[in-house]
Amino acid sequence: MSKKMREGAKGQPCINCGVNDGTVVAAHYTGMRGHWFGKGTGTKVSDLCVADLCSRCHTAFDQYTMTTSDTSASGFAKKIDLSEQFMFAILNTLHRRIEDKIISVKGNKNYD
Repeated sequence: MSKKMREGAKGQPCINCGVNDGTVVAAHYTGMRGHWFGKGTGTKVSDLCVADLCSRCHTAFDQYTMTTSDTSASGFAKKIDLSEQFMFAILNTLHRRIEDKIISVKGNKNYD
């Protein structure tokens, strides 16, 4: 686990909604493919799979109550959509961590 990855959320705006209300944390992925990233009973996914989320967005993703783009979708389709939205938030957070030099990418001239 990476304390730097988790602490990188401090003082950041929510990667999903943009709010900066002091509740933003590094929220671990809870989507449909969590087992691929280490999720198990009582075990969270890797710290590489976190998104900087405010308490409102964090709760909405964890409880599958985040609004989806397809209001006519079935329950399973909504879970897929929410899982993909969470993955998108994770990718944006990883990009933020690279820009903030919490993660270094050797040989990447854009971030050296």
